[in-house]
Amino acid sequence: MSAERFPIAAIAGLGLTQNIGYGTLYYSFSILAPSMARDFSVSNEWIFGALSVALLAGGFLAPWLGKWIDRYGAGRMMTTGSILAAISLVLCSFSPNALAFAGALTIIEIAANLVQYGAAFALLVQLAPNVAQRSITYLTLIAGFASTIFWPITTTLQHWITWQQTYLLFACLHLFLCVPVHLLLTRSIAKSGRKRSTNGAVTTACSGDLPAHQRRKGFVLILVAFSTQALVAAAILVHGRARLFPASSVHC
Repeated sequence: MSAERFPIAAIAGLGLTQNIGYGTLYYSFSILAPSMARDFSVSNEWIFGALSVALLAGGFLAPWLGKWIDRYGAGRMMTTGSILAAISLVLCSFSPNALAFAGALTIIEIAANLVQYGAAFALLVQLAPNVAQRSITYLTLIAGFASTIFWPITTTLQHWITWQQTYLLFACLHLFLCVPVHLLLTRSIAKSGRKRSTNGAVTTACSGDLPAHQRRKGFVLILVAFSTQALVAAAILVHGRARLFPASSVHC
């Protein structure tokens, strides 16, 4: 069995697209929400309620999207997701009313499933399965800077341009940065697959640490942990940025 190379370039590329994906599709929302509410003549609660419904819809569709990632490859689906993210951001920008905006926001959260952690982790496994665990750890570290980068960027942009123009700028990031990176990674997956077949490389199988009879309980505990983490993250998204960037609630 030949040693599998550590995919440094892939991790760097995904680090870029993950920061863009989380920064533009999630963390920027709390900065722009007050301006969105004013433009559509609705309350801030209505805007965040629309986000909650969109996140719920994305969660319901996640199992099917995961099957597509396994069937068609993470690279292809991330490329598709970046295109869909760009389109949905444009749709949000040109929404004539609040209901149309909520519909476009739902498409954004569906696209997010295809460009954020779930798809990126699958891509690293498909690209270099024997070193995937270490690759995922490094990617998570890099992508953790998304809020640190995009909260101040979005706040600064809001002083110069409208939220619609900001979303159009974010759409360009997905179209002109993320799509090319994901296309290159798609080719890398195909190339690495052919190389493993030629060299007869063996992928290390992982049966898990929990015995079979404890896996359901383990799944429930992980589900509770992830849900609690998401609740805390959402609270920080809504309230934390107001303390960090109080001027963001005022559109200049």
